[in-house]
Amino acid sequence: MPAHSPSAEDAWLETPEGRLHRIGRACVIGRLGSCNVVLGDESVSRKHARIRSGPKGGHTIMDLGSTNGTYVNGLKIAEATPLRDRDTIGLGSCRLKYRKEQAVSEMATEVRVAAPPAYQHRVLVATDASLEGDGLLRSIDGQPDLRVDGHATNARQALQMYDRLRPDIVLLDASTNGVGAFSLLTDLMAADPDARIVALLARPDPDYINRTLRRGALACVLKTDPAVELIRALQSAAAGSVYLSRRIAAVTVKQLAGSKEGGRRDGPQVLTNRELEIFHLIGGAKANREIAASLGMSVKTVETHKENIKIKLGVANSAELSERAREWLAG
Repeated sequence: MPAHSPSAEDAWLETPEGRLHRIGRACVIGRLGSCNVVLGDESVSRKHARIRSGPKGGHTIMDLGSTNGTYVNGLKIAEATPLRDRDTIGLGSCRLKYRKEQAVSEMATEVRVAAPPAYQHRVLVATDASLEGDGLLRSIDGQPDLRVDGHATNARQALQMYDRLRPDIVLLDASTNGVGAFSLLTDLMAADPDARIVALLARPDPDYINRTLRRGALACVLKTDPAVELIRALQSAAAGSVYLSRRIAAVTVKQLAGSKEGGRRDGPQVLTNRELEIFHLIGGAKANREIAASLGMSVKTVETHKENIKIKLGVANSAELSERAREWLAG
């Protein structure tokens, strides 16, 4: 049998924990869930570096305008730089090893790979289909102690999947493109008072955070928070612990302390939970039909709620209501 001839794709990135990520022809490394290799370290930029295979074999690495720079064997690179077996790649404070096929085959004698955990916490992800779901799912599945068990795109599907799968954690998108956060939180807690729920929020509004926690969420994270915050929130919820990302915690502490910024009353606090959900979706430029589908109600019911919101907020028409919602959502 002819010997195997290594190709340009026969290379891997090795993390400090001994985990391997195959590079292929191209590979983007960063904190974004859409990257091929997702790193939770906050010193790593959202899209930090790219590795590509060259026309003559091998790979080169290029910095993508990162904040803390990209280093090869301790030297900062300013252009595409060739990689060799066992080169050390520095991304912020994170260190990776570039390994070719031969180096990987020798790892059994030179690297002790961490054993997989005894248990992986099962996560049900409830997000609108328009969210970058694939990147979110990859980010979770890339953790040794977490795995995605299901992905629901509306409230009804989320409840059905929760009843069937009984996951350890629910990740609920409570942002503008979400699935009706308050009503779904209420229904999940009614179905299972021990449900462990992590809410993904669009903005650090103190009233919205407070309502989300009062409805039963154990943890709250912003969509714009680093991926490491989301992973910590899921891991904390799995352990039954409360977790607030740093930005959400700052707002919450200010509110508890009675500060002017944290306790400001210029948001739509006069609205009911259902009205606030609809107001949130209006701010995300959702049409009435889309809001109705997200919240499992008729278009006529949505229109009735919108009329009540106009009265409570003192706005004259739908255009003014949309502008008010967009301004509120933008913070």
